[in-house]
This record gives sequence, C-alpha cells and structure tokens, in this order.
Amino acid sequence: RRPPRSTPLYSSAASDVYKRQIKNIGSIRFLAWAVGFVMVVVLGVLAVRTSSGEALRSSNVIGQLVPDISGVDFNGDVFSIDEHKSKWVLVNFFASWCVPCEREHPELDAFSKKHADDGVVISVPFGDTEKDAREFFERLGGDWPVVIDEGAQWAVAFGVLRPPESFLVGPGGAVVAKWQGEISLEGVDEVINLVGRESKN
Repeated sequence: RRPPRSTPLYSSAASDVYKRQIKNIGSIRFLAWAVGFVMVVVLGVLAVRTSSGEALRSSNVIGQLVPDISGVDFNGDVFSIDEHKSKWVLVNFFASWCVPCEREHPELDAFSKKHADDGVVISVPFGDTEKDAREFFERLGGDWPVVIDEGAQWAVAFGVLRPPESFLVGPGGAVVAKWQGEISLEGVDEVINLVGRESKN
C-alpha cells in the first residue's frame, strides 16, 4: 500500500497578482525577470494538511522571487532558471537513496511531458554524490536538467531539510507552492489551475 502523497503549501493571496515593470534595478538578474508578470504574495501562507492529517510547514520563499539556479547540467548544457521566466518551473530536490524520490520520479516525467510547452522540471541532488545521482537518472530515465548544487547554496536558499522537496515557480519568477514529500502530477496541476483561476479574478 502506497503512503499518501503530500499536499502543497500555497498562499491564500494567490489572487494578488499584478503586472509591474521593473525599472532602475542594479541587479542584472532582476532585469532579466522584468518582462511579463510577477506574482507577488502579500498575505501569510496557509498550512494545509495531508490526507493523513499531518500539517505541512510554511516556507519563507513562497511569494518571493525564486533563488538563482544556474550551472552545467548532466547533459553538459548550461542551465539558467532565468531563461524560463515565462514558464512554470518545478524545482525538485532529490537523492538517489530516497525511496519517495524514486516513487515520485514518474510523476516528474509526466509533468515534463505534459507541460513541454509551458513548463520545465529542474532536479537538484541533495545530500548525494554526483555519481549516485547520475546512476539514479540512468536507471529511471528523465530528460530534464539536473544541476549540482555546489556548496548546498540553493538548498539553503530554499530552506530544504530532507528530500524530496519540490517548489513550483510561476510565470514571472515567484515561488507559489511547496511540497514536502512525494508529489503527483495531479497535485501540481491543481495548484497551477488554482493560481491561473485566481490571477484572472
């Protein structure tokens, strides 16, 4: 019997989405995000519960601009999250020794295929070696970027405690949801649809 998948954290103020042109900013990275819409969450985060009744922790990154993730992926290609500012980005911290990570892998693959035009998955090994992480993908497949987090800088920025943890970034660059534990395509799409509906209100 499979354990229940985790339920995401997302803001009750997801409808507070506004259009804004970023000007006179010294940071090149922020200028790169100045095109399009920026989702800004101005109220507190609601702690929703899993089907087992366990409350999920809040995350300080929800409503904030996604931390910079860039580097050379396992295929030798240069990846920068800034290049995907118009898409949904699913950032997944995983480990080869993590059983829930292995169980959720097909869900990440399904998301990657379903959202080939409007989304991207980026996997980041956490508490793992590059060798083992590579073998994990060779065994289970997956053609999305996998980038090593040198010095665990991204894990610290996202506040990752243990794998798997996943973060959904909306078009414009703000983090809109967090999952702590195994995720599903259905769960991610639920949040995407919710944010999409509320952004139109």
